[in-house]
Amino acid sequence: MPVLNRFAPFHAIRLTTLAGVCAVALAAPALAQEPAEQAADAADPGEIVVTAQKRTENLQDVPAAVSVVSAAQFEQRGGVNIQSLQQLVPSLNFKDSATSLDSTLFLRGVGTINFSIAAEPSVGFVVDGVTFARAGEAFGDLYDVERIEVLRGPQGTLFGKNASAGVISVVTKKPGSDFGGYVEGTVTTDEEYKIRAAVDLPISDTIKSRWVASYAWFDGTVRNITLDRTVNGYERYGIRGVITAEATDNLSFTLIGDYRQQDSDCCAEVVGTLPAGALAGAVDGIDIKGDATRQIRQNTLTRTKEKSWGVSLQGDLDVGAAGTFTSITAYRYYRNYGIRDGDFIDTVYSQGGGFQQLDFGPQPSKTFTQEIRLTSPGDQFVEYVVGGFYYWAKQERTFQRDDIVCTATTLPPVAPGLTPCAPGSSTLTFPSAVGNFGSTFNNAALYGNLTFNISDSFRVIAGGRYTHDDLKAFNIRTASAVGGPGVLATAFDQRFKVKNDDFSFKAGAQFDVTDDLMTYATYSQGYKGPAFNVFFNQNLNQLDPLDPETSDAYEVGAKFRTADGAFTLNTALFYAKYKDFQANGFVQIGTPPNVSTVTQLTNAGTITTQGFEIESVIRPVRNFTLSAGLAYTDAEIDRFNITQPGQSDRHGEQLPLAPKWKGNVSATYTIETGGFADVELGGQVSLTSDQVSTLQEAGPVRNAITIDGYALVDANIALVDPNGVWRVNFIGRNLTDTSYATLITPGGPGGSYRYLLPRDVDRYFGAQLKYNF
Repeated sequence: MPVLNRFAPFHAIRLTTLAGVCAVALAAPALAQEPAEQAADAADPGEIVVTAQKRTENLQDVPAAVSVVSAAQFEQRGGVNIQSLQQLVPSLNFKDSATSLDSTLFLRGVGTINFSIAAEPSVGFVVDGVTFARAGEAFGDLYDVERIEVLRGPQGTLFGKNASAGVISVVTKKPGSDFGGYVEGTVTTDEEYKIRAAVDLPISDTIKSRWVASYAWFDGTVRNITLDRTVNGYERYGIRGVITAEATDNLSFTLIGDYRQQDSDCCAEVVGTLPAGALAGAVDGIDIKGDATRQIRQNTLTRTKEKSWGVSLQGDLDVGAAGTFTSITAYRYYRNYGIRDGDFIDTVYSQGGGFQQLDFGPQPSKTFTQEIRLTSPGDQFVEYVVGGFYYWAKQERTFQRDDIVCTATTLPPVAPGLTPCAPGSSTLTFPSAVGNFGSTFNNAALYGNLTFNISDSFRVIAGGRYTHDDLKAFNIRTASAVGGPGVLATAFDQRFKVKNDDFSFKAGAQFDVTDDLMTYATYSQGYKGPAFNVFFNQNLNQLDPLDPETSDAYEVGAKFRTADGAFTLNTALFYAKYKDFQANGFVQIGTPPNVSTVTQLTNAGTITTQGFEIESVIRPVRNFTLSAGLAYTDAEIDRFNITQPGQSDRHGEQLPLAPKWKGNVSATYTIETGGFADVELGGQVSLTSDQVSTLQEAGPVRNAITIDGYALVDANIALVDPNGVWRVNFIGRNLTDTSYATLITPGGPGGSYRYLLPRDVDRYFGAQLKYNF
């Protein structure tokens, strides 16, 4: 039963009715100051420093919607990853998948769902100034993080073309001047184990280093009856090193390297509804109850093996009155090898839909980026950030699909109407095909952002970015000797290329009403480059390039903060229209009677996202902090491109994975006992309203793939050494034991629906011990 049933009374809220409210006090959200850190900083307990505009600034002075999640918040929660970050930032949502390759981030209801190797995400992912080609490369645990900045709305001026909906920017900790570090271990009641350690090793007065290593193992949440084991767990480990060097008084370097490896039996989808007809017997023994299903019958272990490493070198040169010249050079390698049980049952049957299907193959990728920029000093009439950016990414995938199809058998039925098949006693065919496909992105850009300080309280903002895209792709597929489910009996050999140039700009104004209240209004254009629908079963109807996705976005807001930092209230009002939206649509291929419906990445049409965001932090006393965030997002289709007779333009339909309401409230209270340990009490409630899983037309299927609203309750109790040497944190996650899915998909056996389940689908507890030295 939904916790939040679409908040029907609020559906009439629209952008125009909120404009007057915004003029009074509303503006961009700013999430999350860490209570313990801020309490200790009596001089300015509310200050948060960010680099959202590629210069160091106080968050309250940035004329943009930015949420910040601090390292101390991670520590309170016992660690965090990108998936759980959506519980801390109301405008952020996450699409899970059987492999991280197809996982996607959404901001303000906008993201790209696709399986193409020649299309890019709408939400950029940046770590220490380095752009990742795929956010999935960082979907493991986040560790040694100083803060995460979530920039909402188009960020193309400073961050580039794959940031048409926003940017997740991760800033890690830098080496300290003295020797020291920590060791941390975590264990949970559902058999998750983590250990990590960090150490600062100064090499000289001018050269410092920091080294971090981590290992984690999780048993899983779902029982595979056939293989007699728990699945949807993982084993991963990694190491990261940072070296900073002050070459001269004006020149410094930062060298960062990391290596990560993961082997997970994740993420098998559970069959959440009963298959129709005889195939109901294929899931015999499973307690099927939607997202509360915890068992599967699969004879293949769905798993993912990942390896990634990267190195970056940043140089910063103080050039006097001109400012700071920065160069960031980076190279990254990422390899994902996936194995997927595509039939979701453990036996081949003679009944329709009773086939076996196995998908497997590697996808390696390489990325090189180079950025140079000049950032002016602050406190002058014209403040600027100007620079150039080059991005090269090459990805290639080898994908094999093997089927087993039975048309007749002499074996006896195992259930009413359900007959298994086996070699020697059945008529079997083995459709199989291999696809080798890939893409190469070349992107070059020049950008600039200017702030004119007209007076002490009024500023004008102007920025622009020129982008050149050069995309090449290929797809080679062997022919199958015979057609089968998801296997075309035709060979395919195609080459593709497209080029495009774009200029996007940003304009706005910022006004300080008082020393405590800043307001702003901006207009910005978003751009995501052309793409091709390159995937395993690409066909001759899918050869043309997709047009670039563009957007026009308006944002009005204000940021309020009391002088003592005890209260902040940041809100934003936004409206954005996206044209040539790149999304998976449904089309029919073939001629009657051999007609089938497939998904393909297309320029789906025009969409709009609008709404408001409010975030606040209250510190009524030194040891108590209350944080709250709320986002209302009305993301819907304006007009869907009609590709088949009888289709509608689908005006007004909700976009996938775009809940209209999300919110969270968290509190932390520290009791100073005066003894050997202080006591920290923390808790959080996060709410999400109904959302649909995919871009499916209204009807029974759309209703079936709707994820009901849900609420999650987390808490922690920590014993903290007053001297900061040790900390013991007891955590509880999903205390109300609320079961929910992150994705519901049709296409299971016998017309059933498949459910993807998150890590915290069940209640669990844990303990974390940290020792600082």
